[in-house]
Amino acid sequence: MTSPEDAKAICECQLLGLEREGMDAATNPNVVGVGIGRKTVRGVATKDIALKVYVKQKIHPLLVRDEQVIPDEVEGVPTDVEEAGEFSIWRPIPPIYQRKVRPAMGGISIGHYAITAGTLACLVRDAGETFILSNNHVLANENRGAEGDPILQPGRFDGGKTDRDVIARLDTFVAVDPAGTNLVDSALAKPFDERDVIPDILGIGRLRGTKEAVLDEKVMKSGRTTRKTDGTVMDVSATLRVGYQTGSYVFTDQMIIKGERGAFSAGGDSGSTIVAYDGNAVGLLFAGSPFFTIANKMSHVEKALDVQLI
Repeated sequence: MTSPEDAKAICECQLLGLEREGMDAATNPNVVGVGIGRKTVRGVATKDIALKVYVKQKIHPLLVRDEQVIPDEVEGVPTDVEEAGEFSIWRPIPPIYQRKVRPAMGGISIGHYAITAGTLACLVRDAGETFILSNNHVLANENRGAEGDPILQPGRFDGGKTDRDVIARLDTFVAVDPAGTNLVDSALAKPFDERDVIPDILGIGRLRGTKEAVLDEKVMKSGRTTRKTDGTVMDVSATLRVGYQTGSYVFTDQMIIKGERGAFSAGGDSGSTIVAYDGNAVGLLFAGSPFFTIANKMSHVEKALDVQLI
């Protein structure tokens, strides 16, 4: 029998442009992702592992065109169709008063001077130097930033407007590839004065290190908009189409998280560090939908930027 991982690889076709019946993005635009998780029955997760097919909207089978029907199984692995809405970084950002904080820490408002606002993830170290970590779209304006660009804290949407609000300069970012697949949406900023930042996360404290999350693991985050929230890891290896202002991009090997009590995140929380209950960082929040939050694996972030969390 085919493993769930092999079945997932077969069904990634709907995002990567390969043709499979019912799973091809060209013929089934309702499909937005595929992963591996618990099969749900009437909204309740079971113990059974299934190939998860994430769709914009769940439609009654009798109303689905024949060529868009998701099969009940793939290579012997059962499928589970889950309504997710559309994954995007550009969710509405509510106006929230975020004051200037010095020393700044994870969980507070930050952003490239040309964007609205996002969240400072945490601090990282490279060759003895300290850097601020967040998303590409938070610190580098979706690949459009240039080295040396001013980074505001708080972000522009939260009142950061003058030279006195500039906390750092853009150092480097991992470019988001519109043609291929992506693992991370991440960037670094270099503080002008290292005394202006500390390695704590608001409401969580200091990180113990980095580790890989597992299915069903309980996690938390502290973000600019929704502050500290708790959630559960629903998928640790999802491939998804994510909407940006500049286009729609494919991300592979992503984490999907569902809030424990309401939404786990909202617009403006991009950049938040996802932290396991044991204090280890597991992910970097970068997108979401009306139902779920999406995060890069922190191990991929560290490798892509060649840094280590402090």
